[in-house]
Amino acid sequence: MNIVTWNVNSLKARAEYVEWYLDSASPDVLCLQELKLEDAFVPRALFESRGYHVETHGQKQWNGVLIASKEAITDVHCGLPGGDEGQSRLIAATTYGVRLINLYCPQGQAADSPKFKYKLGFYAALRAFVAEHHSPEDDLIVLGDLNVAPHPEDVYSVEAMENVPTYHPREHEEWQKLVSFGLHDAVRPHIEPGQFSFWDYRGGAFRFNRGFRIDHILATQTVQKRVTGAWIDRNARKKQGDLKASDHAPVGIVLD
Repeated sequence: MNIVTWNVNSLKARAEYVEWYLDSASPDVLCLQELKLEDAFVPRALFESRGYHVETHGQKQWNGVLIASKEAITDVHCGLPGGDEGQSRLIAATTYGVRLINLYCPQGQAADSPKFKYKLGFYAALRAFVAEHHSPEDDLIVLGDLNVAPHPEDVYSVEAMENVPTYHPREHEEWQKLVSFGLHDAVRPHIEPGQFSFWDYRGGAFRFNRGFRIDHILATQTVQKRVTGAWIDRNARKKQGDLKASDHAPVGIVLD
């Protein structure tokens, strides 16, 4: 079974690209972020015509998260109490016997910005949410655009990112608190150091590989021991014919 997370940076703008990806990669579960669409305008037929069940938590123009699965989706929960300030950044559901928490975490903008304070508060609320509803013995995956590069090899330049959101010490503290619940990076053991999942559109970042690994799949031990492979699909960050790619690449794992 393949589970993929992908920030599509507007499902409306990327609908045909998502169609291409579903037809070429055919993941069993696809978790999307940054839909930038209200639920009523999500192109459900794009997924359903290919045999997927779909659940969404959308928002006009901003944010938005989606879970599509070839198996039934149950026990859907939307929103992060005390953490998302009404923004559509979390959807949780169960499929294939695994609980998924799909996230679009705030970016933080600048260390002295209110948006950075919001990001830290979001992570604190996320930890509380995970601890309240789950135990480390559960079959649980926390995934999505988590907007944190946790290790030096996850940024193109440690010097350039010193005290900058995405690679800020306070974010690393929050990250460690989150994973200390009993979550493991399901991707990192299966990829070479220095592989990234996000490259800015500007300044030739993709061409020169000035990127970040900020899209993650975290799993409890019961799930982690089932992971047989993982990848970052750099090819799906490239233009496909006339189809312009997202600034993020899909990130996936294989479970036995």
